[in-house]
Amino acid sequence: MSTITAPTKDLPGKKGNLVEMNWDPITRIVGSLGIFTKIDFENKHVVECHSTSSIFRGYSIFMKGKDPRDAHFITSRICGICGDNHATCATYAQNMAFGIKPPPIAEWIVNLGEAAEYMFDHNIFQDNLVGVDFCEQMVKETNPKVWAKAQSTPAPHSNAHGYRTIADIMTALNPFTGAFYREALVMSRMTREMFCLMEGRHVHPSTLYPGGVGTVPTVQLFTDYLVRLMKYVEFMKKVVPLHDDLFDFFYEALPGYEEVGRRRVLLDEGASVAPHLLVGRDGRHDHDRAGAREPRGNPADARDVRVAVFLREDEALREVGADDVAVEVVDDEAAALELGLDVVRDRRLAGA
Repeated sequence: MSTITAPTKDLPGKKGNLVEMNWDPITRIVGSLGIFTKIDFENKHVVECHSTSSIFRGYSIFMKGKDPRDAHFITSRICGICGDNHATCATYAQNMAFGIKPPPIAEWIVNLGEAAEYMFDHNIFQDNLVGVDFCEQMVKETNPKVWAKAQSTPAPHSNAHGYRTIADIMTALNPFTGAFYREALVMSRMTREMFCLMEGRHVHPSTLYPGGVGTVPTVQLFTDYLVRLMKYVEFMKKVVPLHDDLFDFFYEALPGYEEVGRRRVLLDEGASVAPHLLVGRDGRHDHDRAGAREPRGNPADARDVRVAVFLREDEALREVGADDVAVEVVDDEAAALELGLDVVRDRRLAGA
């Protein structure tokens, strides 16, 4: 992510400072997605927001001239994973264009189908895609010391998820062989079954139409959905404490791990005064200020952070501009970086 402070511009009726915030690429998705915004934090107003994909699909072009009643059948072919989302949006567009409103039971059926899709996405992403980053195979190869520590660290919530040590959790996350990884795949299939109960099939729904759905609502239909939903709920009662144990372990085993991805400009109450601010971890003033793509104004010292860039080729770490991505903590104990408006104005750390 990059942040650029734009020149101050007068907005209609108000004065504010526009900040350009861009997230490109957004990772762990099928395709290359970028989000580009201009935000006036002072007035809490998103002035512009655009999304873009570097993968050209052409649907907006060859949909021209097609019968609009076929839109949801055609657009669902955009993706082999989230085609139902495109089909649902296409039916919503048709409802607005035709000026029709589906009956409430049809809305409920569509919502239950999309809720199942959401549960699938969360499950497959967190437990099968992200979980691989924390599995035994990955940790043992990239950080043997952390693996050794995990073997002797008991899992605080083992009574909830059934894994005695953190190392047991990591082993369970091994792709295709780990017990938890395989269980997550089974639950993903169950959410697909929930979706198909409501919308006919996945990934290209067969029962969505403008003005309603072709699914016949029966007691048996909703009972079949509810049975699977309760199994998913029980699975989540294991998932949440398992994630807590795993991530809390990494925070403790790798001081500074929680700072990965932290940016100076965030979408919060302090963001309106923070775009042109860099705070040293030693709590000292930074009179020179460091903006986007500018060198740091406060010289590095023992309680600051070292900023580095990693290129494709092997290269020694070097300091880079204030808005780049990799942060290495060089002091033993991570300092609290929670800034309130009162301390931000003085450009000092909280409690300093």
